[in-house]
Amino acid sequence: MRFLGCSYGYLIFSCREHFLLVDAYTCTKVKPPKLPAKRNCEIYCGFLMAPLSSPKSRLLLCSRKSMFLWKVGTTSWTESPFVGEAKFIYQIVLFKGQMFAMDSLYRLNTISLAPQLGMQEVTVLWGEDVVVVGSSNVPWLVVRGDMLLMVDVVEYFFQVFRLDFSAKPAKWVKLEKLENWAMFVSIGLRRPTFSCMNPERWGGKSNCIYISSLSSQDSDAPWIATELGQSIYSAAHRDSYGRRKAGD
Repeated sequence: MRFLGCSYGYLIFSCREHFLLVDAYTCTKVKPPKLPAKRNCEIYCGFLMAPLSSPKSRLLLCSRKSMFLWKVGTTSWTESPFVGEAKFIYQIVLFKGQMFAMDSLYRLNTISLAPQLGMQEVTVLWGEDVVVVGSSNVPWLVVRGDMLLMVDVVEYFFQVFRLDFSAKPAKWVKLEKLENWAMFVSIGLRRPTFSCMNPERWGGKSNCIYISSLSSQDSDAPWIATELGQSIYSAAHRDSYGRRKAGD
C-alpha cells in the first residue's frame, strides 16, 4: 500500500482505488468507499480535515488533475477537477476556519467545501527579502497562534515568513525571531507541521525549529533543534558531537 499522509492520529494509505485509515495508537482501521476507477488518476496525498469523531470530518484526496472529498459515514465521493494546468498540492493546513494549500510552485491556495468543492489561488506578494531561487525544499506551512507562517530552507539556513493579511494583496513578511515559540517540520512532505508555545515547559528551546534527523545514524535523536539563523548542519554536528561525548 502507498502512504498518502497522516492527520489527527490516522495514517492514510491507498492501493489503487482502495483506501484505508489506520489509527496510529490503537491500530483501529476505517475503510472509506472505493474511489471510482479512472485512467491517469493517481492519488499522491490525503488529508483528514477533522477527527473522525467530528461531524465535520472529511477525507480529502489529491491527484494532479482533481480533488476528491469523502464525508465520513457516507458511501460516495465528490470530485472537483482542477481548472487549467495540473497541480501538485502537497500540504493543507487549517487556519482560522479556512483551509490553505501550498503547491509545488510556491502558490498559496484556499479550498472551499460549500456551496461546492473547489480551489482558488490566493494573490500573494513576495517581499524583497523572500529568497526562493535555489531553495532546496518546497516550503512548509505552519500555523503559529494567530499567524500563518511559511518555513523555507535556503543554503542550509531556515527562513520564516508570516502572511500579512492586512496588506492588499496579502504579503509574505520575513520574521527574524520566533520569540517564545518552537516549530516542528519534517523532511517528508506528507507529514504534518505544528508549533508549540513556551517549549521550555517540556525541556525544549524557544526560537528553534525542530527538524527530523537527516540520516538514519541519528535514529537515537529523531529531532534536531536549529535556532533561527543557525545552519541546519551546524546544529546536526553539534547534536551528534554531544551524543558521542555522552557515550564516551
